[in-house]
Amino acid sequence: MQDTNITVILFAAGLMITILVIALLVLGRILGKGQKQTRAKLDSFKNRFSESRVVTNQTASIRVNQQQTGMAASLSMLVPRREQLQIRLSKAGLDVAMPRYAAVCAALGITALVLMLLAGFPFLLSVAFGVIAGVGLPHFYIGKRITARIERFTKQFPEGIDLMVRGLKSGLPVNECIANVGQELSAPTGAEFRKITDGMRLGKQLEDVLWETADRLDTPDFKFFVISLVVQRETGGNLGETLGNLSGILRQRQAMKLKIRAMSSEAKASAWIVGVLPFIMLGLIMMLNYDYGIILFTHPKAIVAGIGGLIWMGLGMLVMGKMIRFEV
Repeated sequence: MQDTNITVILFAAGLMITILVIALLVLGRILGKGQKQTRAKLDSFKNRFSESRVVTNQTASIRVNQQQTGMAASLSMLVPRREQLQIRLSKAGLDVAMPRYAAVCAALGITALVLMLLAGFPFLLSVAFGVIAGVGLPHFYIGKRITARIERFTKQFPEGIDLMVRGLKSGLPVNECIANVGQELSAPTGAEFRKITDGMRLGKQLEDVLWETADRLDTPDFKFFVISLVVQRETGGNLGETLGNLSGILRQRQAMKLKIRAMSSEAKASAWIVGVLPFIMLGLIMMLNYDYGIILFTHPKAIVAGIGGLIWMGLGMLVMGKMIRFEV
């Protein structure tokens, strides 16, 4: 009878988790509609001015799908969406091959699984933590690196445009101005402009190299820059003045983002307090009365209640995060 009750409780918990995950996905899609519209507008401009990039993308796809040998290569074949993952690694500035990434993920997952089993946790819970450590932690780390790298690039990019404007006013061609930006600025802006210069030296067209970099960075600021260059090369005009105006606009967008960040700092602090306080209280309870606190990890009903609390807390933090995130 007790086993039947435990089975029913676990089934109900799994059903509740599934429903809440679907609700989170639907809510995230609804709240992220504005970002999708902005991205769709930029993609329409990109498709309008970059018809010759199909061959480049096919070449990259062939390069990603090259046959590799070894145990790590066998593990990498099990990784889903390998091309998207390789793009994420490029955005993060990590020159890591897919077999090595798969081997690191497998090592993290197996290590977490073994440590949980040695600590005496149930097998299913240990497997869940192993999956989180092997899949979730690398994904979270790469996402953080992408966000930090894009923020640094966004801060440095107006300075790079100003360098190009000064070079154009001095009479230098666009290619030399891009090369100067790659030499003068540090990573990630300097590294990306050096890649553009290397691509042109290998015989690629400037528009193709720029759109490849825009796809790798996936930031609106650089796409605006590419569209300005492409339109100027087709229609003519004063490129120095156009880029100078673009630099001013980008600086104004950064100032607006900083203002929004300052105004939303109170909500962020509230979200951190709400998210961290339960774990602090759990740690204090475990220190003061271990036998009372360990019930949360051993009793089936307490486990279900804890999972439900974590899901609802995550839902609240997601909603608060979406409310304070604006598209500028």
